[in-house]
Amino acid sequence: MKNLIYILFSAVLLSSCGGNDDENFTKEEIAEVLAIANYSPIILERGGIKLTEFTDFPPFEDVETSIATQNQTFKMGMNKIEFKNKFFNLGEKTAEETIHNVRLNEGGQYLGVLTPNKPTEKVIQSNFETDVNRGDNYFLCFLSRSYDVSVKNPKASFLFKINADPSGCYSETNLADTVVALLQPRGHYSSTEKNKIMFDFFLKNVSLDGGNYLSLLIDNVEFKIEKWAPFIIQGLDYGKHIIEIDLRNKEGKSIRGIMPQKLKSEIIINESDLFEE
Repeated sequence: MKNLIYILFSAVLLSSCGGNDDENFTKEEIAEVLAIANYSPIILERGGIKLTEFTDFPPFEDVETSIATQNQTFKMGMNKIEFKNKFFNLGEKTAEETIHNVRLNEGGQYLGVLTPNKPTEKVIQSNFETDVNRGDNYFLCFLSRSYDVSVKNPKASFLFKINADPSGCYSETNLADTVVALLQPRGHYSSTEKNKIMFDFFLKNVSLDGGNYLSLLIDNVEFKIEKWAPFIIQGLDYGKHIIEIDLRNKEGKSIRGIMPQKLKSEIIINESDLFEE
């Protein structure tokens, strides 16, 4: 507990305007840190699998990202999409990344770009290139820590689309469409990562309020998730595993989003320490 408090004090200090002396902390900052240190995470266990809520700190409550729409024109084929961030530096390592001992993104913090039929792109520049096809092209862009946990404040993501046909293209920003997406886990994991597998999902224009919940299936073992938060998965054996999510209302009916292809993944846990993402 003392180590956690020290770590949290250090993180708050780094984000404050004071010096390097612990005496510069205000009573409010100390209360905030102690509240986090005493926080009890959600723990779910079933079928030999354990889920433990992952507390991502700092919360990045002030960060923002948005598409830079001025002077951008689009066409069918390859396009460069420009965006802008506030209070979030792409390519940097999130301050506490080494504390959690989970898989890291070598490129540091990034803007995740989610489209219906492609793998998530991790962008550390101020723009990304994409192939625009005929019809509606949707893009969910979100900020992520360097250990693949998405930032979940309302301004840390944006959803837009480009409608394209041979006669021209137009874009729409700040869409109200629903997005439900499984972000992690994905790919191969080594034996040393076996009990530190991150589960993270993203919600846009929908919430877990009013009785909504996320049904998480891990090899057909179901967990009911009622909080938008990442979790650490433990208890999986070596080999292949299927992860699926389904957002449901209080009657148990599925809430459909515009990216149904992003609700399922297959991961493999290798017995050796060699793996590929």
